[in-house]
Amino acid sequence: MGRDLVCVVGAFTDHVGVEFWRGTSLSDPRGPLEGSGKNLRHAKLRTAEENQSEAFAALIRAAIRLDAESEKRPR
Repeated sequence: MGRDLVCVVGAFTDHVGVEFWRGTSLSDPRGPLEGSGKNLRHAKLRTAEENQSEAFAALIRAAIRLDAESEKRPR
């Protein structure tokens, strides 16, 4: 069962943005994550292929796993 926010999806003119609440704690060997904030990282999906990529699927799975294994963080 999840404990906190995992990600947020937003639609923009030229891409779909997916923000990962604990993005700095995710391993990102394939590089779709961007950003320099304290915790948040985001991925910009510009094509259906990017949305269906194994790299993006791996990020989603990792974010869910991190949420399930971690304590809820104070905000």
